[in-house]
Amino acid sequence: MKKFYTLFLLLFFASGIYAQIKTVVVDKAWISEAEEWSDFTYSGKIVFSINPNDAPGTLSIGNYDFLYDFVDGKGKFANKATYSSAQFLNPRKVSVTTDKQGVLNSTYEGTLTFQSDRDYYSVVAVITILEKNDFVLGVKMRLKESNGKEYAFSTKPS
Repeated sequence: MKKFYTLFLLLFFASGIYAQIKTVVVDKAWISEAEEWSDFTYSGKIVFSINPNDAPGTLSIGNYDFLYDFVDGKGKFANKATYSSAQFLNPRKVSVTTDKQGVLNSTYEGTLTFQSDRDYYSVVAVITILEKNDFVLGVKMRLKESNGKEYAFSTKPS
């Protein structure tokens, strides 16, 4: 009975931690090349996950096609599935502004890391998270050493 009680408490606390993670799915996406914005789509959903227990600005991104395009396939992974997800780690807050509608724009510079088994690749990225009333409304991304591309996403809760 004691083991059952311990297992129950463990599951209870684990589910509480999991419930805190904010997961948003991209509703619409745009790409800017040479300062001209246009719509774009990728197969599958682009998903952003934010754990409030992590440092502000830390997030996970999931979508093979988008992430492969974002880094121009430079990872050269033995297992191509490594492009399926990436972690934005060690964010350093660059700026914070609030617009007239009350949308908080927080811009971070950090390391976008791809890792799986022996495969590892990282790049420095700049990510802006747009939030209002603790809801993530959108995300903008670009490489610090920009190849001229910038991506913008409007999001909705999953």
